[in-house]
Amino acid sequence: MLKTGAYTVPKEVSDLKPREIPCVIKAITTESKTSGTRKHYYVYERSKTGSGKIIGKIKDGKFCPNARGRQLLNEHDSTRKKTATEQKSETALLSDKELEMVKKTAHSLHVDADKLILPLKNYGEYAVVLSCTTDVLRRLRKFMSEYDARMIYTLSVIFFVQEYLPGGYVEDAYHASILSNKWPDLNINADEVRKYLKVLGNHQGSLSVLSQDLINESSGLTAINYHAVLTCPKQNDLDDYRNKFQRIEDGSIRIVQLYDAINEVPMTGEPYDGDLLFQDTVKDLLDIYDYPKRTIFLIDNQSYSERDMGLYRKGGTHFVASVPDREIISQAMRSSISFNNSFINWKINKYGEEPENIIQYRESTVKELENLYQTILDKKTQNQKPTAGCKDDETSQNPSQAAINRSHYGNDRVIMFRDEGIHRTLELDYSYDIKYDEGHTEEELSRIGPEFGLMILRTNLPKETSPAPDLYADYKKRWTMQTHYRFVENAIQFCNLDTSLNTSGYYVSQGLCFLLIPMGQIKAAMLKHIASSSSYVKDMSIKECLIRASHFKFVQGLDKQWHISISNDKDANLLHEMGVNVAEDIRVLNATQP
Repeated sequence: MLKTGAYTVPKEVSDLKPREIPCVIKAITTESKTSGTRKHYYVYERSKTGSGKIIGKIKDGKFCPNARGRQLLNEHDSTRKKTATEQKSETALLSDKELEMVKKTAHSLHVDADKLILPLKNYGEYAVVLSCTTDVLRRLRKFMSEYDARMIYTLSVIFFVQEYLPGGYVEDAYHASILSNKWPDLNINADEVRKYLKVLGNHQGSLSVLSQDLINESSGLTAINYHAVLTCPKQNDLDDYRNKFQRIEDGSIRIVQLYDAINEVPMTGEPYDGDLLFQDTVKDLLDIYDYPKRTIFLIDNQSYSERDMGLYRKGGTHFVASVPDREIISQAMRSSISFNNSFINWKINKYGEEPENIIQYRESTVKELENLYQTILDKKTQNQKPTAGCKDDETSQNPSQAAINRSHYGNDRVIMFRDEGIHRTLELDYSYDIKYDEGHTEEELSRIGPEFGLMILRTNLPKETSPAPDLYADYKKRWTMQTHYRFVENAIQFCNLDTSLNTSGYYVSQGLCFLLIPMGQIKAAMLKHIASSSSYVKDMSIKECLIRASHFKFVQGLDKQWHISISNDKDANLLHEMGVNVAEDIRVLNATQP
């Protein structure tokens, strides 16, 4: 529950708002069963009519700006006169650790740190990503010009790193990192990047060829999904509550992506208007590319459509689709929740495989379930009383009048699964709610309880080569795509990326969607490299790895040569573990500088 009426803000919180920007803080209280009552403090830009756009929040004792807040802070910094201390570092703002690092470097160079101007470059986090993702750049070079390949790769690396280590706008991140030294010919600033993305989105030839190459080399287990992302240009507090729309009157775009569920990499990225249904876009996507016969499409229940069943088997391909409750084959299957087979579902962790839950299941066909549904419908029609005043009720006298629309693919298999672990957990949760919520009753539990943990799948794969346990395991791999979309929506923050570039129009959105492909490949390569590393790195997340790597900086001394410096000695071997050759990077950097 959300309360927006109480705007009382303590003085200690009010003192944390940025003094450089005219703004006001509002308090918003939320209530939930798990976390109880919590108060959040949001900072709004002050306007002539009162409070304007949200520019950030007060969190952990400090002001945390969003994209709009960073823009205002940057505008303020660019207009005010800098102090002598600030003029000593034009490339980056130094944290306390970085200041300590500069002092160490100055001491090693026998120079007074207070009188030293040391240009600083972010090195470690970018060096790690570049080292792990050489194949991504190699593939881009295969289908694009050298400049385009490096431009797309550089933008993808910057956007990827910034989601774990936010660093301002694209141009700022580029010039503050070693990327500007490695590829100084790239024209990276907000306006030029917007223009470049528009051109990129307008020329789909090479992009389609690259996606086709990824499809040809894929595992074949292909998840397809339809995902909404934020595109409106204004920020407000709706975004902080994870609404899909930042303003009620604004729309969104939807990305339809093909995703390799085994290798965990995206293969395509196509934007469509948010008002279009999935069924109106999937035919377009499936017609663009050629799919190997080994392809198995994984379709979620929100994307399920009977009219698309022919598309998923076109050219000898197969599919596994989750059937929504609204479909008659699902209603027929759920009319009798019983099972005649079971298996153990195994989960994989860093220690190997271990049993997770018992899965019960029952198998049928589309034709059998349609016949069952027709029988149920006929009995229901016969039991209906004639309408008052009518001599004859034609529907009740002639059950065939209520005949259903049958599928063209009656031999498709339909399997109903129930995860007994999830089933028991949900039953216990509901039983607990009965004690405290009048809306939960024992009668309702007995009615809906059997469906807890239920999943119904439809497939055209033969039973001989794809038994039910294998189908269940294959479809569960589709959840790797959901993890990827959380990375897209929550980490990549597509809306903030869109806003910071002042983008508009279909072709810019298309260019941004294409960047999601190399970004996803970068993420997959990082995860694979970390998993294959020694125990020192193996247990790290991507975020922890990049944070630790960011302690490594390049500092230019009075001799005009670049030197490596680290503010955290315990991570001295991290770059070596991640395959980075620091000595070679320093040699190349010093050899190529003007």
